[in-house]
Amino acid sequence: MNKYEGKSEEEAVKKACADLGVQDPKTLNYQVISVKKTLFAKTVTIGIYTINDVIVFADDYIKRCLRALGLDGSTEAKYEDGVIKLNIVTSHNKNVIGKNGDTLRAINELTRSACFNRFGGHYRILLNCDGYKEAKYSKYIAMARRYAREVEETHVTAVLDPMTSDERRVIHQALADFPDIKTQSFGTGHKRHVTIQYCPNAQANNNTKK
Repeated sequence: MNKYEGKSEEEAVKKACADLGVQDPKTLNYQVISVKKTLFAKTVTIGIYTINDVIVFADDYIKRCLRALGLDGSTEAKYEDGVIKLNIVTSHNKNVIGKNGDTLRAINELTRSACFNRFGGHYRILLNCDGYKEAKYSKYIAMARRYAREVEETHVTAVLDPMTSDERRVIHQALADFPDIKTQSFGTGHKRHVTIQYCPNAQANNNTKK
């Protein structure tokens, strides 16, 4: 956590923005650590959370989730393309992943919510275990390309089952090179899904909205 002081909270925030190159103070993720007052002065100290702070917190939270399930394990973390990627290393892979990845997805959602409650702001957090995500991505990519070829022939829109945001992103990217295919996401929450539509010359303006 980086700390900045000022005569007021606003002044401390301005110093932080100037130091970090942040244009909009509203995007700054901070908390007031202390306010010291004397007879003639006031000093406000704020702390700015770094992505490493979030990773450390997420790692500890995941370990607590595993202990609550009666499991042990650790995480390997990296920050890539705006995503905190945490790979769970454990001797209980099947238990951590769960049926159809339900347990892994639940831990992912809990971790993301915990980070939001702790730090404020929204963080893209992606949990993996024993290569589960890569295997699932490969399956979805093959399926999406098969549907895309069918849509090209029939011109009938294909509606896929609901998926997580990272899985939808993989579908959008996988079909971005189909010149007459347009992908869009519809729905909210757990019902959000991808549609594959026939759209001549769609490649140049393919909608990759997540």
